Amino acid sequence: MTQILTQDRASRIITPFYDLFRYDKRNWDAGFDVLADDWKSYFNNDEFLNKTDTRSFLNNLFELIPDINVDICQLFVNGDFVAVRSALTGTPNDTFMGVTYSGKSFNIMTIALIQLRSDKIPVAPPS
Repeated sequence: MTQILTQDRASRIITPFYDLFRYDKRNWDAGFDVLADDWKSYFNNDEFLNKTDTRSFLNNLFELIPDINVDICQLFVNGDFVAVRSALTGTPNDTFMGVTYSGKSFNIMTIALIQLRSDKIPVAPPS
């Protein structure tokens, strides 16, 4: 019997992943435990990072933005899909996404559509 995906259950599943982007709540083990073993984080239509490469990528990102934080603003569930609107903030300590270092912080909205499989996230949510 398949358990119905409620908003509370979806939140419990995805929160450890989002906590990776909260500098004060980061738990690598919990965050990666919710990722499927065959996790893929695509950076174009054909190329992706596996879980090991994703950890290295995120570690570099968090070194670049040590105060990174995410707040989940809205979460919607439809079947096994979860839509998340979040606010991502931080202050890069070097050039970031082509923007020369200025010491200024950013605050951007992200929207992710995540399909869950067996209570795991199999593919990185695009933002």
